[in-house]
Amino acid sequence: MNTAHRLIWLAVLAILTGCAQQPPAAPPDTRSADEAAIRAAVSEWSSAAQAKDAARFASFYADDAVLMMEGTADVRGKEAITKAATGMMQDPNFALSFQADRIVVARSGDIAYETGSYSLTMSDPAKNPATQRGNYVVVWQKQGDGTWKAAIDAPVSEPAAAPAAQ
Repeated sequence: MNTAHRLIWLAVLAILTGCAQQPPAAPPDTRSADEAAIRAAVSEWSSAAQAKDAARFASFYADDAVLMMEGTADVRGKEAITKAATGMMQDPNFALSFQADRIVVARSGDIAYETGSYSLTMSDPAKNPATQRGNYVVVWQKQGDGTWKAAIDAPVSEPAAAPAAQ
């Protein structure tokens, strides 16, 4: 092998070795900004509930979201969630408020979870207001356009108060 061929092979080897040794760059850590975006969404989402704006309320859910409420079948998909929210919000005693206690965003920046507490008032069978309180977990997914949408919403009610002893 002549010197020119050796130099070419050494150059190719150096290029291949250099490429193999460089680890891929880590994606930027956007967790702080993502948490702030989710907190802002939670605030707007709660405002939509308080305004009884079912369409705006449902806009915070992903198209294939699942709402898991006690005592009823899961509500699947944004269209079904919009329909359910519309029905609930027509109740004259309807009131819903919620607040995030904790938001954790995955290092990957594409999924997060939120925990918090809520208060929901609806009419009881006698048409009187009945308030339910509890905690919840929401799993958030970052969408292709960079927005965050709720993929799974799972409220868990506190146990009903025991009747007063007589």
